[in-house]
Amino acid sequence: MLGLFALLLLALAPLTAHAAGDPRVEAQARAKFVEGNAAYEKADFQTALGAYLEAYRLMPLPGFLFNIAQCHRQLGRPERAAIFYRRYLAQSKRPPSNAPLVRELIAEMDAAAAKEPPKSVALRSQAEEVAARRAREDSERKRAVAATPPTPEVQSESLAKKWWVWAGAGAVAIVAGGVIYAATAPEPRPTTLGTIR
Repeated sequence: MLGLFALLLLALAPLTAHAAGDPRVEAQARAKFVEGNAAYEKADFQTALGAYLEAYRLMPLPGFLFNIAQCHRQLGRPERAAIFYRRYLAQSKRPPSNAPLVRELIAEMDAAAAKEPPKSVALRSQAEEVAARRAREDSERKRAVAATPPTPEVQSESLAKKWWVWAGAGAVAIVAGGVIYAATAPEPRPTTLGTIR
């Protein structure tokens, strides 16, 4: 594990040559590298893989390929790990100090990949498993629907046939008529006889 970090620190040393003129790219790549290391230390290999891939996209340094391969190895993807180990060796300008270890890891990953069933068989069995699970869920859902007693339909009578609706409507009409008359009525005539002088 310590060798992984030492190797990447050596690989990140020439970042300034790759990021000539753009220190923001270098800073982003370093940040993704640190993020990947933190996730790798927490055994969150999927997050670490994403961070290392982004760092490699920003700064295509061979050291990132080694980290990407390590993540694939930890995630149980020996074929992908072997591919990235090979790319690491191929893209290094000179043989890295850990080349013998990498060759051993490639052989180990190739052997592990050979033991796995072919992907088409694995995908077919996975698809069959998903189809069987969906069929079970459908049959359980149908059984649950069949076991549920039907809800009685409530026969609703039209409101127009209810006596209390018409009584309320009449009362509202009378009150509304009184309010309208009071608001629009002419000035009342004086009811006093007045005084004579």
